[in-house]
Amino acid sequence: MNITCEKCSGKFNFPDEKVPEDRTLTLSCPKCGNKLSVGPRGGAPISTSMGFEEDDERKPSIRFDEKEADSYDDDERPFDFIEEEGLTAIVCVKDEARREKVRIALDLLEYSVTEASDTRDALKNMRYHSYDVVVLDAMFDSRNPDVNGVMIYLNRQPMVTRRHMTVFLMSDTHRTRDEMVGFHKSVNMVVNNRDIDKIDMILQKGVRENSLYYRIYNEFSR
Repeated sequence: MNITCEKCSGKFNFPDEKVPEDRTLTLSCPKCGNKLSVGPRGGAPISTSMGFEEDDERKPSIRFDEKEADSYDDDERPFDFIEEEGLTAIVCVKDEARREKVRIALDLLEYSVTEASDTRDALKNMRYHSYDVVVLDAMFDSRNPDVNGVMIYLNRQPMVTRRHMTVFLMSDTHRTRDEMVGFHKSVNMVVNNRDIDKIDMILQKGVRENSLYYRIYNEFSR
């Protein structure tokens, strides 16, 4: 479902399967904070005003439960709207200094950035959004890189989804651009943490190479 904010004219996509059939959801525009109303499915056209005040008891209660995918908490879902023509990235890095450098680099490349606090937070976001870029620390929220929950989730995604995603694996032990490790881990590029000061160039090059590869692949697979 396409949604346009009347205040900032931002255009966003909202998952059709998340539009309720019997009630209206009130969410916040991720660009300007304006209240947007979604649903009910097949009902009246979407507008940004429902006539409810912020603390009105009539306003629908929105909750998120991992076992119940048809409702969620708007406060926990700041990027349920993905800007229609924008690029998105999620950063799964615990070390604050490294995470900040990655965030700044992605900001400069004009990505809307989500910073995951832990595996649960990352998977919540990734269940609803197919990110263009994923930057994942091998030890993110784990003592063993072989049981990294985010990596396991990514490796279970269908190929049609992974083709549109560039995954960078941050590591203390593997060298940057180690293609054998990248192949084994099913990531687009390995980045050694010692090269964090070059992360802007590494991200840019990795995304460009992945886009070029799949552009050629898609042309030959038609």
